[in-house]
Amino acid sequence: MGPLTTRIPYARTLVALAPGHFEAIRRAVVAAFRVAHAEPFQRHVDEEAGEVARHRPRNFAVFMGYDFHIAPEGPRLIEINTNAGGALLNGLHTAALCNPERLGCACRDLLPVDAMEERLLGTFARELDAHRPGAVLSRLAIAEDRPGEQPLRAEFELFRALFERHGTQARVCDVVELERLPGGLALAGQRLDLVYLRDTDWRFEAPRSRALRSAYLEDAVCVTPSPREHHLLANKQRLALFSQAKELEALGASAADAALLASLVPETRRLEDLGLEAAWSARREWVFKPASAFGSRAVYRGDKISRRKLEEIAAAGGFVAQRRVEPGRIEVQTDAGPRRMKFDVRAYAYRDEVLLLGARVYEGQVTNLRTPGGGFSAICVVREPESPPAPARAG
Repeated sequence: MGPLTTRIPYARTLVALAPGHFEAIRRAVVAAFRVAHAEPFQRHVDEEAGEVARHRPRNFAVFMGYDFHIAPEGPRLIEINTNAGGALLNGLHTAALCNPERLGCACRDLLPVDAMEERLLGTFARELDAHRPGAVLSRLAIAEDRPGEQPLRAEFELFRALFERHGTQARVCDVVELERLPGGLALAGQRLDLVYLRDTDWRFEAPRSRALRSAYLEDAVCVTPSPREHHLLANKQRLALFSQAKELEALGASAADAALLASLVPETRRLEDLGLEAAWSARREWVFKPASAFGSRAVYRGDKISRRKLEEIAAAGGFVAQRRVEPGRIEVQTDAGPRRMKFDVRAYAYRDEVLLLGARVYEGQVTNLRTPGGGFSAICVVREPESPPAPARAG
């Protein structure tokens, strides 16, 4: 592990998750995936979408991230992210930092790290097979905008090494380095089977994405996560649908799925629908988020926002207002002694299956990895208490 732990912050704590809370998280992932891929839902969100968002590849997305706050009444799904960073650094690496023998009596479903790695690698193979049935994953690119400058750049190298250990050639590159070939995409002259996309230019609008856009729209290469999954699930305006049961049912969701999502997703409204004056008068109840941003960028808590800033984001458009749900708190051992800090829970998922769990421990208005003593933390789903044996009955 060595130098990795000096660059990536890890909190010295373990988040215990109740079995019922994990079951709610799992069911939310299943329901959101099913609802978002129903044909009426897709037609609805495609009405004003651009060419890239409307394009329907045959594959889906590795490492979807479902972010939850654990409220007193249970998990609340505050955000869905395509291409959720930290899967190896958080869900997998924090698990590797734990002692399975010590945790075995408390945690359920513990897997050896090599089994977890195989599970993750299998999602890439499934993506390529969906894109091109029967294809074998031989060469891929881990593509990002200026990868050497990214906060989670250490994770790119972990992925590259993981692929290489399992016989797949992998290179980390800048998206602009990708080259369009007849019928495909290449990096340094070598044709690629798959692009693991870490860039967040989901509409492929930036000049650096020109070659990738062309190959994607012609289904000439498997791109995962696909921009389509971001459009269906991770655009924050979808939360405005997920939090309204009647709207979901009108878009083809079952009554059960609609009720579940509406119970777990805090009320979310498009800011233009809520209105500036209503948003300002009840601002302390809301968090304001841009529809397409990521990593807590341009997120404003209503109790901290100024009138001028609220007017500015309302004029800019594309923001949603979400009912504020306070994150859970946990005691963390820091260099300055024990400290109560906030945490959120991220479920890393493929299609409708939760693959890994991880937590981020922090202080401040929004989730961050800068709080002294905070950082990534492992999650332990607590074992159900064993039922006592039934008393013997007299014969």
